[in-house]
Order: sequence, then C-alpha cells, then structure tokens
Amino acid sequence: MKHYSKEDMRKGLDFYSPETRVFPAIAAAAQGPQKLTKEHVLLILKWKLRRIKGSNSETVSDENLHRINGWVEKASQTGREINALKGLGKIPGIGLATATAILTICYPERFTIIDRRVLEMLDLISPENVGHWKDDWSGDWTAERYFNEYLPKVKDHAAEWGCSLREADQALWGLSVCEQIERFINQIRGEVDANLSGV
Repeated sequence: MKHYSKEDMRKGLDFYSPETRVFPAIAAAAQGPQKLTKEHVLLILKWKLRRIKGSNSETVSDENLHRINGWVEKASQTGREINALKGLGKIPGIGLATATAILTICYPERFTIIDRRVLEMLDLISPENVGHWKDDWSGDWTAERYFNEYLPKVKDHAAEWGCSLREADQALWGLSVCEQIERFINQIRGEVDANLSGV
C-alpha cells in the first residue's frame, strides 16, 4: 500500500473540499500581488464542471493563464466587470458559467455563479428545462444579462435573508435540489397510488 504523509492528507482534504479550504487563499492571491496558478484554475474547473478534460491544457497554457489573470484583475474595477466576464468567456474551456465561478471565488462579495438551478429558483427558466439545460451558455445568457438581471436578483435574496451573496447562491441552489426531490417523491407516490387503485 502506498504511504501518504499528514501533509498529503491535508492536501487531499483541500482538493476534496476546496470551497472552504482552498478558495479563500485563491481569493487572497487574486486580490493581492500574487496571481492565479494553473493548479488554481484547474481546481476551479474541476469544482464547477466536475471534470477536467485533456483540452483544459489549452485553458491553462502560459498565454491563457496570463489572460485569465488579466481579466480577473480587471473584474475588480468598477465598470469593467462585464468586459472581464466576456474576456474570460472567450478563453478555451471557459464559458459564462465558469467565468462567473472564477470571479465568484476571487471576489465572493461582488459575483455569484450563474447556474441552471438558481435560474430556476429565480423564475428565469422553467423547472422542466433544468434537467435538460446544456452547458452551452451562448444562447440567452450573456455577460450583460448576468450582470444586469441575474446578479441583482441573487443580491436581493442575500439582502432579504441577511446573508452573504455566496450563501444566497448556495441556498437557492439547495432549494432547487429540495424541490426536485419533492417532485420525484410525489411522482413515485402518484405512481404507487395509481397502481393501488388499479388493483
């Protein structure tokens, strides 16, 4: 059996639960003199998309990493947020959803992640479309719509609930899961009732 040190164990926990263990350090790096590393970007991609593909080597090429850090820095400047989202979204392997994830991790008080489940909870897409929603955000959702329509609605919930922007995002996502489970249980219950009434 392979031997792992206590340091290896901590690193394993970091990669298992990056949002609480690693992302605060990534935010500090982005907001300070340091920059995002290839490891940071790949960890964000893995966390958001639940996978890393071979093509992501292009995403974190030296040239693209330089571009990512440039857009992350610009996103901190008032009035440049939309351009930063657009710029990040043009980098191979990063669309609008992933761009918002990167900026949420770097600036959690200013950005939130656009997600199909949260779109459902904000009545911006219907529940029937949630399971069929594609990863391609090039359709109706643009950087402008994100900034002018989606983000303000999540901020409104954060203000209403007295929580952080990230907590509002997480709560909306979790409520979508809860409603999906309830719909599934009701569907099963309906099928059982229908079967029993047919007996």
